[in-house]
Amino acid sequence: MEREPIDFFQELKVMITDYVSARIKLLKFEIYEKAAKISASLFSAFVIVMLAFLVLLFLSISLGFYFGTLFNSNGAGFLLVTGIYLLLLVPLLLIKKNWIERLIINRIIEKLTEKEEEL
Repeated sequence: MEREPIDFFQELKVMITDYVSARIKLLKFEIYEKAAKISASLFSAFVIVMLAFLVLLFLSISLGFYFGTLFNSNGAGFLLVTGIYLLLLVPLLLIKKNWIERLIINRIIEKLTEKEEEL
């Protein structure tokens, strides 16, 4: 017996519908995975930056007191540390647009487009 043409097209329609539905679910899961990876990367970067900030803060305070003992004035010691930071800040402000923003944009694009390793 030959199949009815209507049955064939109905089966084909069901198969195509199932395929499209599965592809949409897969795409959603891939988007969720990429969003989770980016969120995890941002969170870990935030924690690292906060810890580095605390280390820098306490080193700066220590350096301020050290220079204060050298100059016999805590004010002069902390003023010297502030001057050092200002000397570091000026070049950073000049290159921030070109370097820092581009670095962040490239990292996000890299996370979005990285290939998944096969298991």
